[in-house]
Amino acid sequence: MNTVSAIKNYITTLCVLVFLTFTQSSAGQQVIELQQNIPTGLPRTGTASENTAIEKHVNTPTRPFAFGVEAGATMDFSGTESSHFDIDIYGGYRKGVIQTLGMGIGFHPTLSHNRTLIPIYILFRCNFKEGQSLCFADIKAGMSINELSNDTHNTGLFTSAGIGFKLLHNRRFKIHAIVGYNYTQIVPFGIYTHNALHGASIRIGITF
Repeated sequence: MNTVSAIKNYITTLCVLVFLTFTQSSAGQQVIELQQNIPTGLPRTGTASENTAIEKHVNTPTRPFAFGVEAGATMDFSGTESSHFDIDIYGGYRKGVIQTLGMGIGFHPTLSHNRTLIPIYILFRCNFKEGQSLCFADIKAGMSINELSNDTHNTGLFTSAGIGFKLLHNRRFKIHAIVGYNYTQIVPFGIYTHNALHGASIRIGITF
């Protein structure tokens, strides 16, 4: 199996997992809504503002700090056979529409040529609106430590921007999927004349 086939199969598997998780979470949400709409024969207690406050409390994380991990893959568009797997961990502050404002580090080994990219970045992740939001913005900026060969190492700019989708969300954790675009600056070496690696990525993550 060649590199392109391997990365396509990996991304296809991720897409299937995203679909299954989203379907299960949607079904669970529908069950909750049906349960909430079943009349009990008992008078409702509490004002509308109190009920809203209770609902907001149930869906709000209890900790002001977020920690998470993501796994996925990036399809290389630079023509250098540098498609790679992505594993990232991150942590930071969260409040209101801000899901995470903090730091992250990744380990991105390529599927060929034994290259490894290690991005270290500032992460900013926020909802598009107040309250419950299905989608959110994901922005990363920092530097990447590039292990390009046994004797070639350099660093360069790393940036990433994407749109995330909430798949499952409660007070303890959140499962999400992110589709984005990555850019990694490198220093050309040998016959390698490109000065950047870039490509589309898909990731599945969990935040606590």
